[in-house]
Amino acid sequence: MPGIICTAAVPPLAPAAYISFNEKMSEHKAKILLADDNPSIRMLVSEILTDAGFTVVTAEDGQDALDKIYKENPDLLILDYEMPRKTGFEVVQEVRSHTGYLHTPIIIFTAVTDKGTKLEGLGLDIDDYLTKPADADEVVARVKLLLKRNKQKMDCNPLTRLPGNPSIQARIEQEIASGRKFAVLYCDLNNFKAFNDKYGFGAGDKVLLSTAKLIVEAAQQAPASFVGHVGGDDFIVVCAQDKAEPIAQQIVAAMTRMAPSFYNDTDRAQGFMISVNRKGEQEKFNFLSIGIGIVHNTLRELTSFAQVSSIGSELKCLAKKHEGSYYAIDRRS
Repeated sequence: MPGIICTAAVPPLAPAAYISFNEKMSEHKAKILLADDNPSIRMLVSEILTDAGFTVVTAEDGQDALDKIYKENPDLLILDYEMPRKTGFEVVQEVRSHTGYLHTPIIIFTAVTDKGTKLEGLGLDIDDYLTKPADADEVVARVKLLLKRNKQKMDCNPLTRLPGNPSIQARIEQEIASGRKFAVLYCDLNNFKAFNDKYGFGAGDKVLLSTAKLIVEAAQQAPASFVGHVGGDDFIVVCAQDKAEPIAQQIVAAMTRMAPSFYNDTDRAQGFMISVNRKGEQEKFNFLSIGIGIVHNTLRELTSFAQVSSIGSELKCLAKKHEGSYYAIDRRS
């Protein structure tokens, strides 16, 4: 394809200092359910949270809290320990019995400080305690922290613990809006399905974890870079434009060195494996390798996440046509 350069050249690279993952959070405008039978406390804490930018739904007892939880679907619950009709712990037991609320952060608001009560709460999967009277800054800080942790937990890939698609899209859109020169590396393993089919999911997970590690290590040479896991065997690196090619070179070199270690002695000796293709037929497959498409805004403007994804997929497919690990850079203006 004219204007696109593919290469596998791998010069030595210097070790890097650090990598920082995207931590852009959207805790403001999150909906908080506040349940307390004391109207003065409800009013005070509601004002604190509203002033901090949250949407607050109040409930005056435990049953009222449950009704509003199911109606409003809040992002976080603050429940008084002792309430009429249903206590805070009884509300927690009811809420946690529903799959949709297994991960909703819950804070118990209480004047009770004995160890037994707190241990009981931890057994119910309560995330935090606030002791009355609570400082306004502490209330806001604890709420923000729980929302941030919950978003990270829900967004992260469960295997690699790397940020998932929401964070990936947010980071790329952030780079587009900034006007900086940046690049996005779309990384995809070759022959992974065939490997998984022959060696099993446990071996496949080992490959994915090792791949994630080598990508993170390569990205460390670019301060403030971002590594995400799209899913399956697809990974993303967002970095400064001038660091994209060195990062790709390091990934290519590391995968080339590492790939043979995933195979048994027989396959390693013969330099390939026999597995079943997508048609159900026996086929010879080369060792695992990685194809990388590099999108950047140096030669043309990038205006949307969809545009970046489309170009990245095109380049990645081009890189995957080459034998072994390769990367393709868009040189078109």
